[in-house]
Amino acid sequence: MIELVLSLPVKYRSVVHLYYYEDYAVRDISKILEISESAVKMRLQRGRQLLKLELEGEEQP
Repeated sequence: MIELVLSLPVKYRSVVHLYYYEDYAVRDISKILEISESAVKMRLQRGRQLLKLELEGEEQP
């Protein structure tokens, strides 16, 4: 799974990594990356979508 996270574009990879692997809150990530909380939430959502698409693609024979 970490390989898929690392394959994400940087703007999604950084928020996904900070949120899921470093256990930072959305507020903290927004301060670290100097972006708004809504931008963090949107990047998390899009990052999850990309990961889901990749996982679904891997499951097919």
